[in-house]
Amino acid sequence: MNKRKTTLIFTLILATVLLTSCSAGLSGSSWPGISTNGDTFYVANLAHVYAIRATDGSMIWRYPEKASRTMYFAAPVLVENQLIAGDYQKILHSLNPTTGAENWSFQANGPWIASPLVANDTIFAPNGDGSLYALDLNGNLKWKFAATRALWSQPVGNGDTVYQASMDKTIYAVDMATGELKWSKDLGGAVIYSPTLSTDGTLYVATLARELIAVNTADGEILWRRKFTESLWSQPAIHEDTLFFGDLSGKAYGVSRTDGADIWTQSLTEPVTGRPTVTEESVVFATENGNLVALSFTGERLWSKTIEGKLYNGPVQFDDKLLIGIALGDSPLKLVTTAGQDVWTFIPPK
Repeated sequence: MNKRKTTLIFTLILATVLLTSCSAGLSGSSWPGISTNGDTFYVANLAHVYAIRATDGSMIWRYPEKASRTMYFAAPVLVENQLIAGDYQKILHSLNPTTGAENWSFQANGPWIASPLVANDTIFAPNGDGSLYALDLNGNLKWKFAATRALWSQPVGNGDTVYQASMDKTIYAVDMATGELKWSKDLGGAVIYSPTLSTDGTLYVATLARELIAVNTADGEILWRRKFTESLWSQPAIHEDTLFFGDLSGKAYGVSRTDGADIWTQSLTEPVTGRPTVTEESVVFATENGNLVALSFTGERLWSKTIEGKLYNGPVQFDDKLLIGIALGDSPLKLVTTAGQDVWTFIPPK
């Protein structure tokens, strides 16, 4: 295994150790989770959740004001004047998005690694204890569905069904109203990142068994599966009939949604993780060693930019700009244009 792969896997293993160790101190092994409502960026990073002005990158508030042993990882989720953020100390927080004051909290039996899904006035929150919790908007438990291993990926929803991938190599289709299992499918490999749900009702899932799998949401039937030579720590992005993703060897792919066959490949030379970002004119990949690379929809290089730090997820698009979450750098957050030009950099106050 080459040095780059070792670095990435060690980082993720270290994060797992921190998640399960209540005695561990704070560490820089986490990377920022980001969401936005257009005017404000909400960032979960290490000891705080930050609210940051989109116009100039200045801080509006942070929670908690004083750092504690708690760490935050997953992107906060906005819903009906609430900001939902989970921490490593097993607590899911509802914050006022304007002031950062806490509305309510809910405690599970494991760390919150993935963002929740909000649909049908319900918060579907996956936890490291292997349970998918359904809460009402006041934080009251409606039901709990138990998988057999930790849940590291955000669920996706379609109609009255929530789809949850698990580290137990299985994807579950669960009734949103009751928590009853509709179907499950063994994928043959654990899932780190969220599945991608298309408008035609197909789930595209990358597994640690080096496979990309297309699943019919109606019944769990596997429509096609493709084996790769390198590990996929990525969530596919969709543009028309093409899926975009990368692998740990540094190869970027554009493959057919119909059967997974290559349309094009491009070498980025560094491990690609997370989900690439589709803009109007390009698809932007982030590499572990801090490079953003924009490719055309047919795989040609358009531009690249080097960021100080590690990039373990793709940027978040905001109008004609890209918000980048950075690990192990001086800044956890940078805003650039979709052409790669700097707009501002956020430096957290001491």
